[in-house]
Amino acid sequence: MRVTAHATEDRDRVVSSLKFLLPDIIRNSSDIDNQINTLVVDGHYGNPMVLYSLDLKRKAETSAFMDRLVSELSKSQREELVRQLDERLDDQLMLHLRFSKQEAYSGKLVTESSSDAIAVKIKIATYPKDRNKALEMLEDFFERV
Repeated sequence: MRVTAHATEDRDRVVSSLKFLLPDIIRNSSDIDNQINTLVVDGHYGNPMVLYSLDLKRKAETSAFMDRLVSELSKSQREELVRQLDERLDDQLMLHLRFSKQEAYSGKLVTESSSDAIAVKIKIATYPKDRNKALEMLEDFFERV
């Protein structure tokens, strides 16, 4: 997952927004700040920006993250995601999601379509690799609540 802090934004608030998406077991870990990668870059107009990113690689972490998504998203948001799964899942079986930075900072998990959001990519594993099977798995997952 990654998020951009523009020059006009409070960086601590942006990092807090990123952390909000995490399940408690990860968010409250003592080394969470060390796990978040920081990269200072220049924007298109030379404006300073900071990119924050975090990778969850262990199955237990990604499962906890997915469970948090399902439990925090409203039913209508989950239904909307299910309708959009075909366009959100690429050929490499990466599920692309975006969440509002502002809403996350306020303690709400809300999907977003703009580019100024918390971007999340989730690798969906199927053996053998099968996009249709991945779509079925995701549909079942988001409809299970």
